[in-house]
Formats: sequence, structure tokens, C-alpha cells
Amino acid sequence: MIGRVLHIARREWREQLRQPAMLAVVTALFVAIAFIVVSALVILDAIAARPERSEALGAWFPSFTSDTSSAVETFAGFVVGASTWLVFTQLLGIVAVMAGHAVLHDRQVGTLPFLLLAPVRRIELLTGKVLGVLLPPLVPYALVSGSAAAYASTLSVAQPHLALLPPSPAWMLAFLVGGPIWAAFVATLCAIVSSVSHDVRTAQQVVWFVMFFATFGCGYLLAGLMPDGAGVQAVVAGMGAVATLGALFAGSQVISRDLSR
Repeated sequence: MIGRVLHIARREWREQLRQPAMLAVVTALFVAIAFIVVSALVILDAIAARPERSEALGAWFPSFTSDTSSAVETFAGFVVGASTWLVFTQLLGIVAVMAGHAVLHDRQVGTLPFLLLAPVRRIELLTGKVLGVLLPPLVPYALVSGSAAAYASTLSVAQPHLALLPPSPAWMLAFLVGGPIWAAFVATLCAIVSSVSHDVRTAQQVVWFVMFFATFGCGYLLAGLMPDGAGVQAVVAGMGAVATLGALFAGSQVISRDLSR
């Protein structure tokens, strides 16, 4: 079973790699987020190193200053928190769009009959499709966003917010385990949408509907609950695994009219 799933995943991966423009846009998106976040934190770090500038910032934004934190620290916390949320939600959005035409594309180009004739079960086909869709965006997600977060954790201004940065156990669990697992769940839902849609427009409209709820729901679980610690993120990852397995088994039944053997 594993060999068949990996074969389908490799095939889907190669199919995704035939769209270099899309892959370039995906990489550029993660690079842009990393650049903006790191630049903002570097600027705030420079401001924090100069007391007069830090006081001036507090005077300009008095509502960001409290008895326990300065305006610089508040701004830094906002940047770190927003970047974490952006990275997770963009990963979910990217895999949703890519999975939204995975099976539909096979039907349109005429390769679906060959897949139906292959000795592959429906759940194996769906799992392979999902894995193949996940691989391309996970590379820039891990390399670009992970490197940016690691660098941000070395800045003085980010020290009060290390719960949201590596090597925090909660961040490690959310970034390396929870994020990819929930991305697999979203990709599975969108692959199911792709299998029952007969045109790209309909598929993408439903995909955007799925993305809306995934952005807020999964984004809150991964980024919003990260300050609650590694235990909570372990539960979040477990929930994602159960949801993904359930979606795969349910999806193998939903798409039976198109993929039945």
C-alpha cells in the first residue's frame, strides 16, 4: 500500500512541478512574509537599542505602552504573532488551491481512466494525491519561514516572545507537526471537491469557501493557541491527525462514483 501511495504522490508532485510560475509565486509569498517580518523586527530592535527612540515611539503610540511593556515590545509581539498566523494560513491556502484541481485535472486531460485501471484503491489514490500536493509548498514553508523564525529568535526585541519562536517546544510542534497535518486535512477536503466538480470555476469557488473557515479555525488552533504551550499543540496535532484520517476515509467513499473500481 505504501509503495502505491508514494508512486501516486511522486506522479502528482511531478505534475505540480510542471507549473513553475505557480511554484515561484508560492516561494515568493513565503519570502515576502519572511522579509517583512525580519525587517520589522530588525527596525524595532534598533529602536529598542536607543532609549530616546524607544521613548519617542511610546509618545507617538501611547496606547501601545503599559506598566508592564513598552511600545517597542508591544509592536514586536504583534509582528511575531501576525507572522505566525500568516505563515500557517498561507500554507493552508496554498495547498487548498493546489488540491482544488488535482483530480479534476486528471479528468480534463484524460489520465483519470488510466488511474482507474491501475491496481490502486480509492483511499490510496486520494492519499497519494494529498501527499503530492503537500510536498511543493512544504519546502519553502520549512526552509524560508523556518529560517526567518530562527533568525528572529536571536533578536533582543523578540526575547519576550520566545513562546512563539523556535526553539520553543510549542512552536516546534505547531510548525513541524501541526501545520503540515492540518494542511493535509485541508488538502483532502479540497481534493474531494476537485473529484466531484466538473469545471475549474466551480471547484475553485468551493475551495475558497473551505479556505475561509480553514483560515480562522486552523489558524486559531495553530497560532492562537501556541502561547498555551506544547501540551496544547500536541492535542491540536492529534486532532488534525484524526480529522485527516477521517477525511481520507470519508473522501474515498464520496468520490466512489468517479473513482470506483
